[in-house]
Amino acid sequence: MDALQLAVRDLNFGYTSQDLIIRDWEHDFEGKEVVALTGPSGRGKSTLLYLLGLMLSPLSGHIMLDGENVGALNDAERAARRAQKYGFVFQDSALDPTRTVLDNVLETTLYRGVSREEQTPRALELLDAFGVSLRATHKPGQISGGQAQRIALCRALLSTPQVLLCDEPTGNLDAASASSVISGIRDHAASGAIVIIATHDPFLMDHCDRRVELT
Repeated sequence: MDALQLAVRDLNFGYTSQDLIIRDWEHDFEGKEVVALTGPSGRGKSTLLYLLGLMLSPLSGHIMLDGENVGALNDAERAARRAQKYGFVFQDSALDPTRTVLDNVLETTLYRGVSREEQTPRALELLDAFGVSLRATHKPGQISGGQAQRIALCRALLSTPQVLLCDEPTGNLDAASASSVISGIRDHAASGAIVIIATHDPFLMDHCDRRVELT
C-alpha cells in the first residue's frame, strides 16, 4: 500500500486578501513521519494547523489528502472528513468541564457515528497507557494541566486518525509526562499516520523526524 500523503500547494490565507497570514505556502507530508512546525510566535503556526485540519478555509490553493482536494469541500463534507480522518490536540486541551474525563475521550464517537459502548474499552486502554486511567470519572476541574493534555491526546487517538495535528502538546508537561506524550505520538506515526506538531519546545523538536520552519 502506498504511503499516506498530504500535499499543500499555493496556500493563501488571511482574514482579508490584503493582509495574508499564510502566503503561497506549499509542502508535502507523508505517513509514518512526525514533523515539527516551528517559527516565531505570531507567524501562523496554529493558523496553518487549522487550515490543514479543515477548520479554516483557504482563500486560495489546494490541500490534498490522498489525492482529494479536501480544502475545497463544503462545510458538511469538511466536517465529515475531520471526523473520519483527523485527530486534534489543542494547546489548552479543550476539555468540556461539565463532563467526565472518560466522556471527554469518547466525545468523538458522536461525530463519527460509532458506538460509544464499543469504543469504551479502547478509551480506557488509552487512558491507562498515558497514566490517567484513575482519573476517568473525574471532571477536568479536578485534574492537573498535564493530565488534561494527556487526556486530550487520548481523545485524539481514539479514532486512530490518519492525520494527527498537535498544537504545543508538551507545553504544560513535566519531563516524564512529555516523554509519555512523545512516545504515544511516535507510536501513532509508526502505524502509518501523518503527525504535524506546532511547537517551540526544543525537547519535542529533537524527537521529530524533521522540522518545517515558518519564517
